[in-house]
Amino acid sequence: MIIDGRKFSQEYTDKVLTPRCEVFKEKYNKVPKISTIIVGEDPASESYRRIREKFFAKICVDSYVIQLPEEITEKELLDIIDEQNNDDSIDGILVQLPLPKHMDEDKIIESISPDKDIEGLSPGNVYAWTKSSPNLIPATALGALALLKHYQIPIHGKHAVVVGRSMIIGKPIAHLLLREHATVTICHSRSKPLEKYTKDADIIIAAVGRTHLIQKGMVKKDVAIVDVGVNFEDGKLMGDTDFDDLKDDVAYISPVPGGSGPATVTMLASNLLLAFELKQAKDDINLQNCLREYYADYEAKGDKDPCI
Repeated sequence: MIIDGRKFSQEYTDKVLTPRCEVFKEKYNKVPKISTIIVGEDPASESYRRIREKFFAKICVDSYVIQLPEEITEKELLDIIDEQNNDDSIDGILVQLPLPKHMDEDKIIESISPDKDIEGLSPGNVYAWTKSSPNLIPATALGALALLKHYQIPIHGKHAVVVGRSMIIGKPIAHLLLREHATVTICHSRSKPLEKYTKDADIIIAAVGRTHLIQKGMVKKDVAIVDVGVNFEDGKLMGDTDFDDLKDDVAYISPVPGGSGPATVTMLASNLLLAFELKQAKDDINLQNCLREYYADYEAKGDKDPCI
């Protein structure tokens, strides 16, 4: 079966995000606002921004972009982020990566206020998701988990092999799968031989960024593969798997494009809406728990009266 990220995105939007947007109009009389900071010009970053903006326009998000020259200093960028942190009208801050080489990406990301860090990469959020606490989690990792749950792919007790160890996907998805009671093996591009691990996997998350990494003969027939790799070969967008060779020989597989990409953008929006609502909930712990559970409805069953 093909894991269709676009189908998931539409169902989750219709059943989870859109109903909540209707609540905002009545309950808060305002909508979530995101500030996206882009330094310099990068074609891939610009493409991702357009996709995000198109999605945000479909739901109740007030989005604006701060475009900065590549020559801006790290200090100037940190000052801008500090302004956004202290602006109460801003609910989410996204700094587009990669940044110019003269900047320390870790330092920039760590400067974002945890309650506005919708990518889940600030120290407070990283600490929380490594302890399996409810919080803002990197959207790509959430998207991969959401696809597994949406398609009701068993995770409990299964062997999941995560190929990739980045803070954006590899490490957070490993912690999410552990929270779902999977047995998790983390591999990477230097794991030799890689097929020693992938042949034993019930679930594979391919997240290295290398074409043809997962090939026919490296997996068993009942495996579920979520491919989050982003590569270009001869001008064609590709993932980390040989999709055409594998699609008829595995139980589930996500394509690139059309798989994890739409799920990532959807989960980024979900994080923003959740951050907005958690701020409104303030000290109401029961409401906060209800909201976290509501936005984690990855099977998109919907709820007619959510967390009122």
